[in-house]
Formats: sequence, C-alpha cells, structure tokens
Amino acid sequence: MNRIAIVEDDQGYRDTLFTYIKQYEQERDTAFEATPFEKADDFLAVYNGDYDIILMDIEMPGTNGMDAAEQIRKKDAQVVIMFITNMAHYAIKGYEVGALDFVLKPIQYLNFANKMDRAMQLVENRGSKPVMIQTGTGVKKIDSRDIFYVEIQNHVLRYHTKQGNFEVRGSLKNVEEELPKGLFAKCSNWCLVGLTHVAEIKDDTVIVEGDELQISRRSKKNFMTALIRSVGRS
Repeated sequence: MNRIAIVEDDQGYRDTLFTYIKQYEQERDTAFEATPFEKADDFLAVYNGDYDIILMDIEMPGTNGMDAAEQIRKKDAQVVIMFITNMAHYAIKGYEVGALDFVLKPIQYLNFANKMDRAMQLVENRGSKPVMIQTGTGVKKIDSRDIFYVEIQNHVLRYHTKQGNFEVRGSLKNVEEELPKGLFAKCSNWCLVGLTHVAEIKDDTVIVEGDELQISRRSKKNFMTALIRSVGRS
C-alpha cells in the first residue's frame, strides 16, 4: 500500500483530496494510506522518508510549501511531490525542487487523476535504479532490484546480486544513500538488505536468498519497521 501525505491548511481542500483519492482507488483498483497535515511544519517534524507521494499546498501558515519541499529534498531526492495551489506563477520554482507537477485550485477530478497516473508511474519505477559498481576489470551496471544484500568488512563492500558477487572498496553509508529509499534497510552496521528479497525472519536472523544474516539488537526495531512497510508497498 502506497502512502500519501496531504499537506493542506484548508479543511475543504483536504476533504476534496480525500474524496478524489478514494475515487482514484476504486477506478484504478489500488489502495493508499492517506494522512492529513494542516501545516508544513507538522509534516516536516515527523517526515523520515516513509511517504511515496506528497500533495503539498504552497500558501500555508508558518513554513510555506515551497520552502518545505526544499527541506524535504535535502534528505529525500525520490519522493514524489505535487503542489496543490492556485498560484500558477510558482511553476518554475516548483521544478527547481523537483516537483512532479501542479494541481491548480479549484481542483478538478480528471486533472487530479491524470497527474496521479504520472505520480504512480514514478512510484512504481522508483525501485528500478541502476547502480554502477567499479570492479577490478571494469564497471558493472546492476539494477538495484537485483541486489540481494551488501555487506562490508575491512572497508571492502561485497554486493550479492542476481548477476553474482562483486567486491569494491567503499562505504556502506554511501551505498545506503545511493539505493532507493524504503527498499533497503540495515540488519546490522555491516549489512544492508534488499527488503524484497527477504524470505524469512528466524529469531535474530534474516534469510535472504538462502543466506542467513545476523540482525543486531541495535538495528532490529528499525529493520523490522522497514520490512513491514516494504510489504505494505508491494
């Protein structure tokens, strides 16, 4: 199930967006978890990369939608942002923060649905991201969906993938930042797991493509939360 944040200070428009989302769910045979926020500041206080689409008003008390989008982009380059506004002149600045599109007020359902189609296409393709791995013989291009897990030992990264295993010097933190958010999570400080490849959890281990990986006590809560959310999005 994909998650949508509705960041809009006007109750009437929040209600309209909820109604349109329900209609879109029925017409497209899909499902969303939609959460309302009256202020951008309230949303920024809790946002940690766990939404797929953000419907953002621009003119709001406190932090406006454009400034909020700039803050979001500093920690999440992938989430889909659509502005809900009657301020068409914000278009150029909106694209500077990577907004997908604008839905102009008063909101018409057909226009909203067409833009949601574009947003969903981006969300569905988000897990497909090429990763360039510098090997001893050259550069290997791997689709991020084909990465089972990445482990590190003595500053050497080992990628376990459908195409085989590859070793390269690097930082696990940099790998985590490069890969799609919500599809990978650390089961320990030395191992990053592709959540779609998890087959089973047994006590303090996770089974990934037949390999048993240790889940550290420190990482377990965040790892399990990420795993549950990834199942909801599939």
